[in-house]
Amino acid sequence: MKFYKKYRPLLELNHSKYDFIILTGGRGSMKTGHCLRGVLKCAGEEPKRVCFFRETKDTLDDSLKAELHSLIDTEFDGMGFSYTKEAIRHINGSYMFFKGLKEINTASVENLKGVATSTDIFVVDEAQAVSKPVWDVLIPTLRKEGCVLIAIYNRISKNLPIEEAFFIDYDHKKAPENTYFVEVNYPEIEHLGLLSKQFIQRAELVKLHKPEEYGVIYMNQPPDQSMRTVVKYFTDENIVPVKYFKDETLILTMDFNVDPMMWCVCHKDDDCLYQFDEIVIENCTTEDAVGEFINRYPEHKGDIYLCGDASGNYRKTQSNQSDYTIVKNALLKQGYPINRIIQYTRSFNPPIVHRVRAFNQLVFGNDGVRRFYVDPRCKWTIYNMRNLMYKEGTSIIDLPTPNKIQNNKELKFLGHIFDAISYPAEFFWPVTLDYKENSKLVDPSEQWTMKNILERQFKNERENKW
Repeated sequence: MKFYKKYRPLLELNHSKYDFIILTGGRGSMKTGHCLRGVLKCAGEEPKRVCFFRETKDTLDDSLKAELHSLIDTEFDGMGFSYTKEAIRHINGSYMFFKGLKEINTASVENLKGVATSTDIFVVDEAQAVSKPVWDVLIPTLRKEGCVLIAIYNRISKNLPIEEAFFIDYDHKKAPENTYFVEVNYPEIEHLGLLSKQFIQRAELVKLHKPEEYGVIYMNQPPDQSMRTVVKYFTDENIVPVKYFKDETLILTMDFNVDPMMWCVCHKDDDCLYQFDEIVIENCTTEDAVGEFINRYPEHKGDIYLCGDASGNYRKTQSNQSDYTIVKNALLKQGYPINRIIQYTRSFNPPIVHRVRAFNQLVFGNDGVRRFYVDPRCKWTIYNMRNLMYKEGTSIIDLPTPNKIQNNKELKFLGHIFDAISYPAEFFWPVTLDYKENSKLVDPSEQWTMKNILERQFKNERENKW
């Protein structure tokens, strides 16, 4: 088992000289992987009771739980561990379980005390999201002799509750005597061979084309205010005249909000998404919106791809039909052939982070190429590209409250149209953390121009129509 020297205290948890071990670093620092390996090693040596915390228990399923299960099935296979959905056990009596921190408050202190008095190791993942009141409740409950708390966080801000709670002096990399604090970023562990070449290549692409994003994601640098925007690197280069072709496949992508209803109308090719229109109507039904679409494009001859909110597949209390059925029936009544109406939606909506990631790669990819273009007349789409933000210090989109909308009516148009345009981005161009094997660094001088892209999209007689 390869283990980076700066993470060594994680191998000594059974006889730790530290009460607190605080780990920070950007993507690829392997801080979580080292922590889990250290915990499994120590729990396999001596009976230990381990509690894994995250902000909510549900978010553990796709993160710590999945990684722990994978380690047990591979590196720790045959070493006495077994697991269920709720817990991990070892034949020596070690027991590991999972809890959410979000509900911890003064009313739940007694419950937390019961956990703390019988637990040897606490692991708090995504600790940057834990608030000061939660730390104020959690830390004083750690009273069992020899217990250790491990906190893993990303430095999303210069003023984080975790650094205040543990008296971390980040600028001088100092902590109290009973606390082990370390920052590791991927360049210093690259030599261990733990990072794939795809990861390194992706990081270098981001470093070349998006240095600010590289600093935030890979080098643990707090973002400036401009990095709060949901859509990164959207510029006037993404805004170009986009022509409608009645013989080409059309994407109608929908968010089924009543006020306002916001739909996007696009073309696509293998690489790019081209938005040439938007349908935005206040106090509107699905029937109203599809009626407006038919009025604008009554002679469409190509296929129509229906994309959007998966909840539109379900029947509503006010109708026996789902939103997608309403749209399909209206198109069929207009005379569109049924075999040319194709629905491309997932059975359930993907996590919004997946849609954001996929759409941002279209707006400006890590390879320096733009693959999303929007016509200037799509004013609400462009408004969202420039004004949709995250809440300060979080990855939660900052949607306006009713009071804010009352003071500024334009705010009611934030969010819904981004949802609409990001659904096909995620469906047709999903992005994972593994970079494609055939990706390569692209010199800025070799970036595609709009003319190149349009020539590739509509060849021969069609390219002259642009």
